[in-house]
Amino acid sequence: MKHCCLLLFLFIFPSYIRANQFAYYLSNVDHQAYRIDLYKKEIARLDSNSIWVFYHSLSTDSTYHPDFMKTAEFTVLQKKNTNRIHIFQECTNQIYVVDLTDFQLKRKDDTYYRGDNCLAYRFFRGDEIFSLGGYGFWRTNNHLIYFDKKTKEWEATNSKGQSPAGMYHGFVSFIPEKDVIVSFSNYFTDVSDDYGKLKLDQTIYQFSFFTKTWKKLGEITHPIIKQILEEYSYDDRQHLFYTGKYFVFEPSSNKNGIHKYYFINPRNFEVLEYNDLELKYARIALGVSQPQNPSTFRNGPLLLTVLQNPNPTSSDTFLLINFDELASRATFIGYLTDLPWYQSDWFYGVILLLLASILILFMKRIKPKRKKAMASDSPIQDAKLDIDLTSLRLLKSILENQKEDGLAIDEVNRILDIENLAFDTQRYRRSAMINQVNQTLTLLTGEKNSIIRVNSEEDRRQKRYKINPNCLELLQKKLAN
Repeated sequence: MKHCCLLLFLFIFPSYIRANQFAYYLSNVDHQAYRIDLYKKEIARLDSNSIWVFYHSLSTDSTYHPDFMKTAEFTVLQKKNTNRIHIFQECTNQIYVVDLTDFQLKRKDDTYYRGDNCLAYRFFRGDEIFSLGGYGFWRTNNHLIYFDKKTKEWEATNSKGQSPAGMYHGFVSFIPEKDVIVSFSNYFTDVSDDYGKLKLDQTIYQFSFFTKTWKKLGEITHPIIKQILEEYSYDDRQHLFYTGKYFVFEPSSNKNGIHKYYFINPRNFEVLEYNDLELKYARIALGVSQPQNPSTFRNGPLLLTVLQNPNPTSSDTFLLINFDELASRATFIGYLTDLPWYQSDWFYGVILLLLASILILFMKRIKPKRKKAMASDSPIQDAKLDIDLTSLRLLKSILENQKEDGLAIDEVNRILDIENLAFDTQRYRRSAMINQVNQTLTLLTGEKNSIIRVNSEEDRRQKRYKINPNCLELLQKKLAN
């Protein structure tokens, strides 16, 4: 009898200590929550009383060989326009697929070991399944791996460039139209570095499938978002999600009252803020939801939540939210790479413009003083006007006619006593005399040409001679003395 009881106990007891076997998903069709029991091979649906009720059984074949960890957690992906649910066991990347058309349950991989991909980011790229980052073996990683359907194993994707040190509890998104991955604000750690301390990397990275290259796009510098993400606890990050268009997360202060939600578009890094001033979502608590007993269920932009504090005036126990639609009513507050005003380009531009203006004003104020000092202090300009009488008479005649369109060529010829010479000889002698006077005056005025030739205002074909305005005042004073 004792032996019979012992055998019965050995058969019954394992059923109470077996691993978690539940995977949850939100239906694309009826927007209701479902639970897949991978041990019992059946699907249950969450009814209006928040009770799981039997929905449909699942059939398997001889190849179905589940292998669950005692603390197993599952991530569910639903590829668009299909009836297949892909289930990934965390930390092992085992793949189970449920076909909702014929209710078949199959295991797709031959993985037999525990991996380093706990809480990795998984996504479809066409018909291929990829997994990125995660934690395992006492460290985070930045590995991009894909599932090989032929070998039924995970294989690595080789890459180059500036990749993040680790990708864990961060913001990661695959953008299919650009065929790139964008990621930022990731944790990384290694047990052999700084005692395994978790470190936060606020760098923005991008991986191109075309070039197989990682590169840095910049840093998170938006003052509000940078502070929130630094305070955004490790546990809170389990509840952020990607709608396919926006990252959605709520700050740690979302405990009671008015809730805030932040949206980040990884395609252009715009940041939106939504304040629930009407208290529509005050009864939602994303942080209450646990992986093994969830109260929220997500599918793309849709989130179905079990209301924590039922309203006595309403029979509703669930609330369905489209976060893409909610983002359309949010307020734009800048870009992820925005700098504080005192570090922005426009601020530096204003400072540079101000400095340039001050420099110009300063130069304008000291330039007349420098000229005045040169006029009064220069021993050259203090020298006497030492030229011959003919040149002196010419200079005085030009000054007397300065305000009356200058001195005519005929008058110059008369003063120089060359009026009876041939035309070409007149021009040669006149030019030589004026050049000689200009050379003499250069030491006094600092100008190469103190006497200049200009067009007549009455007849531009006629030439006249005037004193260079830059040395007019000086020559007037010298001739007056």
